[in-house]
Amino acid sequence: MNEDVKTRLNSLGISISNEPNNPDEMMLFFCIKNVTNHINNQTNLSEIPKGLHEIAVDMIVGEFLYTKKSMGALSLDTLDFDLISKQTQDGDTNTVFAIEANTTPEAQFNSFVAYLRHDKTDFIKYRVLTW
Repeated sequence: MNEDVKTRLNSLGISISNEPNNPDEMMLFFCIKNVTNHINNQTNLSEIPKGLHEIAVDMIVGEFLYTKKSMGALSLDTLDFDLISKQTQDGDTNTVFAIEANTTPEAQFNSFVAYLRHDKTDFIKYRVLTW
């Protein structure tokens, strides 16, 4: 999963170095564990189901970006939001990221991170009841 997350971050213009003791690498490891545990707790499964893999990758990327921004370690000026679709439609669900000309980069970033972090409804199909 680590490589898939790095590939997804790279597609957004953010590269993670493989250097030992790299703070980004350690933060990414923590985000992977955090999201994995969250999904496992929500589904009551010991592994992330195959159908949730891409959702998990996006959630990890969202968590990573949110954490970096919260720490002041991410410059929004260097992110290119032209790479991000303005509108996504999946069936009858429609998500619009930036429709106003005056939308700030921070508002675009926050909207995109909220989209990446998903919510629990994605897990319902995979949830296993426990006694």
